Amino acid sequence: MVTTSSLMRIAGALMAIVMAGCASVAPRSEIPGATDRHLVGVQPSPAAAEAGVVQGLPKRTWWQAFADPSLNALIKLALRNNHDLKAALAAVDEARAMAGAARREALPAGGLEAKAERSRLSAIEADPYRQGNPRPPSSELLNAGQYLSWEIDLFGRIGTATAMAERQADAVQADARATATLLQGEVARHYFEMRRNQQALRSLGTETDLLERRAAKMGARYEAGLVDRRAMLAAVGDHARRVAEKAQTEAALHGEVAALAVLVGRSPTSSDGSWEALIAPAPLPDAPDLATLTQPTDLLARRPDVARADALLRASLGNVVLAERAHLPRLSLNLFGGVLGPFGTLGDSSAQRYAAGPALQWEWLDFGRRSAREAAARAGSEAAWHKFEQTVLTALQESETSLREWSGSRSVWEEAQRSESAARRSADYASTRVAAGLEPPTTVLEQQIAYEQTHREAVAAQARLLQAHVQVQLALGAWQPDDAYTTVQGDSASRSKQ
Repeated sequence: MVTTSSLMRIAGALMAIVMAGCASVAPRSEIPGATDRHLVGVQPSPAAAEAGVVQGLPKRTWWQAFADPSLNALIKLALRNNHDLKAALAAVDEARAMAGAARREALPAGGLEAKAERSRLSAIEADPYRQGNPRPPSSELLNAGQYLSWEIDLFGRIGTATAMAERQADAVQADARATATLLQGEVARHYFEMRRNQQALRSLGTETDLLERRAAKMGARYEAGLVDRRAMLAAVGDHARRVAEKAQTEAALHGEVAALAVLVGRSPTSSDGSWEALIAPAPLPDAPDLATLTQPTDLLARRPDVARADALLRASLGNVVLAERAHLPRLSLNLFGGVLGPFGTLGDSSAQRYAAGPALQWEWLDFGRRSAREAAARAGSEAAWHKFEQTVLTALQESETSLREWSGSRSVWEEAQRSESAARRSADYASTRVAAGLEPPTTVLEQQIAYEQTHREAVAAQARLLQAHVQVQLALGAWQPDDAYTTVQGDSASRSKQ
């Protein structure tokens, strides 16, 4: 007769064997490092070398290089209130919680069972052979007990599934990092566009007045027979076009302000004193110098798109491991104790029941299902590998392209400044000649109009340079979360515990 102590000794021996088997089996997780394979950081990239960008550690709060208090305040508001970022952080909490649940699958599970029922057999059940046997009376039974079950991770399946859940959480974490930094970039981009439109609107207002005066003078000169009718009509048309451009710029300005409001988590239709102070007209900030740009030696490790692709690749390798081990046996240790009997006899020893021992489950016939799952898992892993490689190559391409665009934008801005300066000197010179009676009055108006146009071109070139500076910061890996992002993440985590 097998006693309870014998069962426990057998279970202990099986557990020792299982533990030894688990220690000898581990899921594959080795992936070559992208930084080492692509030699990123060993030497400056071609674009970085041409631009004179040195290697170093990018500043996480890169936007502070613009020295613009309003921009700093807007980014701070966005990191605290933006709903996309809050949703991304909540998704991180969800993924981490799911990884914790997967990790706890390796622990025992227990529960309580209780069932009360009144039952009575049918006539055919009591007398299946129609021998005239009486049907038994109804019975009232209570079945209650507790069970404990522990699946032993015999071939590393639970551990692999846990690792996969953690890699999925890493991918979601990388998405949150990307959301935070892209949010910073979007705030900066819309802010620069708002400032550019504000400056353009001021310049268009001045130019519209000049064109109106010019059209009036050309009309007077036409009436006096001093200019051709076409010149007069051209002046009227120039004024009309600038009025239309001014209206279009006003609409664009309102759109940028509304976009900023949404990014910082407020309604685009509401306003207050503090908000009006942030968006009040002001010039564009000065473009940061080259010293604020650095090429990190760990570019690929810093970018969340690469981190996400890496995490998904590792998760796909775990999926291959699970598919390969799906046919292996499962072993669990089970324990049950309880009572079963009529209501009045539950206290008797005859109502007590228990069961204890190991259970082995082995699916040996699947008609090719396992092979199909393995093939699908390997194909998925290969797809994840190529996506990872493509992400790495795209990251390198973005860093090169952004640096070259930054260099080009800086050259354009410098030339636009020279052009603006020349237009200003030309307008001053025309004013002198008109005052001396050497030029008609419309000449100074035309030179002033040309200056306003050149000024807007310089402002647009400056805005493009500022935006190129933002893009190169993102492409070079200024992705690590700053203190504000960490605070938001902590607030999200604390809410999830409430």
